[in-house]
Amino acid sequence: MQVGSVDLRQINPEVVMVGVCDIRPSKFKIRERRSDLEDLKKSIIEKGLIHPIVIRVIGHSSYEVVTGSQRLWAFRELGRSMIPAIIANMSDQEAFELILAENIQREALSPLEEAQAFYAYVGPRERNCYGYGKVSELAKKIGKSQEYVSNRIRLLRLPEILLRKLFLQNGFTVSHAEELVTLSDRPEMVEELSMMLMNKKVSVRELEEIVALMRSGIETRRAVELAKVESDLKVEWDYRGEKDDRVQTLMKRTEVILKSVLSYVDNVSADLDYDQALFDPWIGSVRLKVHDAINGVLACKKIYEKSPKTLSKSVATKR
Repeated sequence: MQVGSVDLRQINPEVVMVGVCDIRPSKFKIRERRSDLEDLKKSIIEKGLIHPIVIRVIGHSSYEVVTGSQRLWAFRELGRSMIPAIIANMSDQEAFELILAENIQREALSPLEEAQAFYAYVGPRERNCYGYGKVSELAKKIGKSQEYVSNRIRLLRLPEILLRKLFLQNGFTVSHAEELVTLSDRPEMVEELSMMLMNKKVSVRELEEIVALMRSGIETRRAVELAKVESDLKVEWDYRGEKDDRVQTLMKRTEVILKSVLSYVDNVSADLDYDQALFDPWIGSVRLKVHDAINGVLACKKIYEKSPKTLSKSVATKR
């Protein structure tokens, strides 16, 4: 049996019966709640225990569960006195790695539980962490990428209470949380945006747009409205202009949106060329005006970029 980087066959292949009352819970609490044990108890009654638990020796005739906590609790609730187990001789670090790997494979942890467990593994001892190794080492142990582990740990930059509330919202995913983390250096923005996310369904792509707009200085409600418009128009946006001020950002986005609108107008034009009576006013009253609007935005951008206010901001940024 392979769990993460640990091959249980190399620990001890023998399965023995151990007294349930001789096994104490794990010292590592990475799951906040016990799962509903009713289905598990029913399976044990009908089919027996398919996989033995893994325990380690902690004293004379005393053991600690490493993997299989739910199975152990089920046996206790069923009043069983003995449970099949594999007795392993392992360190605290090896036990923690095995617990983590099993829970990751079973997808038994919430994103927040994963974040807390990962940080406990890699964090410094002075912060009440175990300091067992680096992110790269942990990723290898649990069969995940370094990016996966780092992104989970990064969630802890957000307030724990806030994360718990958000994950209770229908449609709020870990991808939403990872996008929200990019605003963690602006606590007031995080709080304001989070309150809106609790009352309004927003896609991850829209949230990405909202965050970029808010960073440019646009207030939250307005940023949400603009992001919705851009999402509906399927506007592709380059986020490398974070140094632009609010006016420059809005001008650039207006240009992008108008060009997107022009694409829609041209698509309609292609379907109207059979009817000259409709085609001519469409071109004159719609397409040319959108095209003129784009030229107008480009002209205004040039004027704004040369304005004393903009130039002084540019100098201040360079300093």
